[in-house]
Amino acid sequence: MKAIPSLRKRGLRAGAWVVGSQVLSQVLRLASNLILTRFLLPEAFGLMAVISTVLLMLMLFSDIGSGTTIVQSQRGADEEFLNTAWTVQVMRGVGLWVVSVLLALGLAFAQAAQLVSPDTVYGDPRLPLMIAVASFVTVINGFSSLNAKLAERNLDFAAVSLIEVGVGIVAIVAMALGAWWTGSVWVLVAGSLLTAAAKCALTHLVLKGPRSRFRLESEALRELFSKGKWVVVSSVLGLVAMSGDKLLLGGLVDSTTLGLYSIALGLASIASTAMSSLLGRVVFPVFSEVVRHRHQELPHVYLKLQQAVDACVGLLAGFVFMAADVIVGVLYDARYQGVGHILGILAVGSVGIRFVVAEQVYLAMGQTSLLALAGLPRALIILVGVPLGYSMYKLDGALLAVVLSQFAHWPLAIWFRIQHKFSSLLNDVVLLPAIAAGLLAGRFVAQTVD
Repeated sequence: MKAIPSLRKRGLRAGAWVVGSQVLSQVLRLASNLILTRFLLPEAFGLMAVISTVLLMLMLFSDIGSGTTIVQSQRGADEEFLNTAWTVQVMRGVGLWVVSVLLALGLAFAQAAQLVSPDTVYGDPRLPLMIAVASFVTVINGFSSLNAKLAERNLDFAAVSLIEVGVGIVAIVAMALGAWWTGSVWVLVAGSLLTAAAKCALTHLVLKGPRSRFRLESEALRELFSKGKWVVVSSVLGLVAMSGDKLLLGGLVDSTTLGLYSIALGLASIASTAMSSLLGRVVFPVFSEVVRHRHQELPHVYLKLQQAVDACVGLLAGFVFMAADVIVGVLYDARYQGVGHILGILAVGSVGIRFVVAEQVYLAMGQTSLLALAGLPRALIILVGVPLGYSMYKLDGALLAVVLSQFAHWPLAIWFRIQHKFSSLLNDVVLLPAIAAGLLAGRFVAQTVD
């Protein structure tokens, strides 16, 4: 029985470190965004949105879930297993860079042959070279130590959190100075490479664990690829759900409009990114340990975590929906005021992330096929809804599709809760009062500022 409070204590301590580092990281991210918007035009953020999406696309297409397997597997702490996973990670990083360079060359050819409209983001002549250079980040990330995942498995986030915050501070200072000095979009590319290099070095120098070595053990490879097959499918579908909007809009709107959308999406995702990090890095290991050692407690643990997430999600979504214009008016100059309207709409969709809690249970129980199934309706709505919505109602129609996609996985999560006896009404009592409180708080702030 002593192991129960031990898990609770470790979970709370890990949660405190993750929440603290995420709050600081998001503050740094926002500060960096505010500083850079003073020196760069909106089109710079539109270009980087496409580059980031291309890199994310390639990473998710090749993701076999090594990190998830390290946390969940009985062999996750074994040195041979870790070295095999690291070797696969290095090979993947180099391969992704080669593919990225080929994509950049293909885009350059398409531009020269006038196969893409010069009025869209893809027609910008700067984009091919920026993709080729920025994608080298995949090689750097590939060499990062997997001791970060070992720390996650053990719910030990102190050193990992300090690395993330420290690297964030270095990056914001470097990019701010570069943007002030040059005013060039290339500052964003250089900043991403500098951040990745610093983080990679520190994971080897600071984090506890075995030294990374090249090794390919057949048994470890079998487990990695066996458990990772559904992760690949869910990653591909997740890619479309998370980034398909930017890829599709890149062919429909100009760099400035996509830049405004990218900034609004970044603001809307500040809280959701922190929440997803907390769930994936702390809640998932907690659920995994509960599943391994005391499965009967899973409904109770789920109830507590779902209520906590609903309180945060509801308050923030309601507040941002009512106060979006005020938030943007305070943070940005007149060039970026179109962000407020977009942010208000996206805030509605942020309620949809509440069932990410259930998705962590899918992973902890080894039911990765459900994660893939959850991503399918999201991807379909993005693929069909964004171009269809844009053709009917322009940007607002596309935004409506993005919002609807955030709720597409709810039916599966509800079915899963019923099947595993998580269907207590207490699971959902917090959400609506939290949204109402957020709406009232946002209205109060909006009226006060006006």
